[in-house]
Amino acid sequence: MDKAIVTSNIYRDFAQGVEKFQKDRGNPDVLVSARGLAATFREICIRRATRRHSGQSLKEEERRLLRLEAETWELLQRVYEHRRKPQGEGRTTQEMLKANAYTPTLALYQSSLSYSPRLAELCEIQKWLESIYRPIEPPLLTNEYWKFTTMDLKQKRRQGQTTRTGYVRTLDPDAVNRIGDSGVLNADDAEEEKSLLNSLFQHIRAGKLEDAIEICQTAARPWRAALLRGSYQLRWDSLNDLSERDTGVSEEIWSGNRRWILWRQMCAEASMSSSLSTTDKALHASIAPSVYTLPALLPMCHTWEDHLWARLGALIGDRVEMKLGETAGGFWNPGSFRDRLALRARLESDVKPFVGQESDWESVIAHQLDELSDMAVETSDPVEDFLRRSQLGVICRKMKSLLIEVEDAFKDSEESLPVESLRFFAHLWLFLNMINASNELSSTRIIEKYIEVLQQSGERDIVALYTSFLGHAAIRKYADFLASMPLGSPNSELDRALRSAVAYHLDVRLVAEEASRLSRDRAAKLLPPDIGKLPDLSQVESKQSLTDAEKHIVRSIAWLRFHASTHALIIPRSNEAIRWLLCHGHISAAIQLSADLPKADTNESGDHVHAIEYLLYRKLLALWDNLSAFEKIKEPQTALNWKRRLEDQIQRLFDDFVEVVTMDWGIESDESDVEDGPAADGGM
Repeated sequence: MDKAIVTSNIYRDFAQGVEKFQKDRGNPDVLVSARGLAATFREICIRRATRRHSGQSLKEEERRLLRLEAETWELLQRVYEHRRKPQGEGRTTQEMLKANAYTPTLALYQSSLSYSPRLAELCEIQKWLESIYRPIEPPLLTNEYWKFTTMDLKQKRRQGQTTRTGYVRTLDPDAVNRIGDSGVLNADDAEEEKSLLNSLFQHIRAGKLEDAIEICQTAARPWRAALLRGSYQLRWDSLNDLSERDTGVSEEIWSGNRRWILWRQMCAEASMSSSLSTTDKALHASIAPSVYTLPALLPMCHTWEDHLWARLGALIGDRVEMKLGETAGGFWNPGSFRDRLALRARLESDVKPFVGQESDWESVIAHQLDELSDMAVETSDPVEDFLRRSQLGVICRKMKSLLIEVEDAFKDSEESLPVESLRFFAHLWLFLNMINASNELSSTRIIEKYIEVLQQSGERDIVALYTSFLGHAAIRKYADFLASMPLGSPNSELDRALRSAVAYHLDVRLVAEEASRLSRDRAAKLLPPDIGKLPDLSQVESKQSLTDAEKHIVRSIAWLRFHASTHALIIPRSNEAIRWLLCHGHISAAIQLSADLPKADTNESGDHVHAIEYLLYRKLLALWDNLSAFEKIKEPQTALNWKRRLEDQIQRLFDDFVEVVTMDWGIESDESDVEDGPAADGGM
């Protein structure tokens, strides 16, 4: 897959992954593939857990949790990719046996998987559990069979010792397990035997059956290699379809176990034997897993993944045996006379199995995995707990109830969800949303909460990306984010934040209008109640610092300036804002608002009446601003040009005053007057 870009900021790493696949939204085949969205998230976690950055100092526990999250993303990718595969293709076992009574058991098993998607899915999950198992170094074994015990027995025979000395009396594989003969091996041989059994079990746990067989061959234990090979079902390609058989082939090649069900039953008997060691019993139970042999297997399971692997293996083993048991009476599974009669009756019927009709088995799966739900919470780390719950949610197909549980965690302020867990669940929600798994989604509360975290973390540049997934609420949510930006933010930052909406397919006009409205609402909450009385403007300072409420009013107009689609709203909204500010004595805010708007914006209004009103306000506020400038220089100064500056300022004030008081306030003029207005504005 493409290498994921990893930075020192995990928020941006995941945002880049989402942005990369946003164009594939609604295309599950791409998103669930081995190079898709979930795989990209997995790659990010792995690289962050293994790489070291100058600005990144992760503890070993944090790295472990990142690896656990990577494993969870791999599970999601495998399971949802499997669910996209076609099901119920090819011939059924009934059709295969009807056409060819000698159909090998492997072909029958593969046909069962096609018509049992739940069984095939659990097999895929089992492969995942085996792939994430940490590899174990093989033990240092000799290539001789019980070397030291053999030497001891030979030595005692040469010395003529015939009495029991505690050692085994024979060297057959069952010597130490034979009931009534409690002999033991030489200590070195016993330790090697124990190490061998542990190694074989660990290789079975990792899904490396061939490596385990090779270890048996190297350690001179061919009977153990034969035992392990028994787990392979019969494969005989030339018997799969007799109609296509190549009669020119002189050599018949087959492999696997022709009596697989019998072999499985004998392994189950061995796993329950009291004469075998704990490890040996677990080894037999692991290669022929069953719900009934779980007590023999679980003592060797030390981690949560081990327990999950054991229980899934038991479920799969019993289900496969049941499926193949339905062929009892056939050539490779003769069964009883009654089985043969029942099989003949089934083959003569034309009933085709219904794909996915496994509700009875679902209750068995739920019963077996319920205990793991309790095990998942036996940890002091809530992040690990939620990741385990997520894995179980995927396996048990209970993602919606899991996400609802996560949303409920937001309601408890005392037990807030860790940021790491919230980040994971937010992107899990996005993944399910993008692959159209709407039946597994709850509300948008998780993604909204994550957006709040991004805002608090200062990651404003990527808020628009996540907001775009909120559907109808996206406009309101992103506008609320814009309105909540710090009041000291420069206009360039506000402009960039608004334009980010365009990149993620949000309607920038609607976003700007909503942000403007929300800014006014914020101002209204901060302002004192209206007493219904006009202020005494002669007592108002025009150069006061703006309050937060006034800044929100000024910003409400600023949101309309940054994009051409909202320029037509600037003039009427500015008139409303300035009118309100003047009526409530907020002169400084009115002057600031007017000064922030360039002259070019006055040509954007579709109504010339609004343009006239706006130009009048600008002239009035400019006069007010000049009065403030006059206050600063009216006192006598020693500067040589003070008198001339004072005279110029007085003349400018007089001209502006005459122009303001002689204008027709509130009287509609023709269009020529409007066009002459900006020119007479002195270039403002």
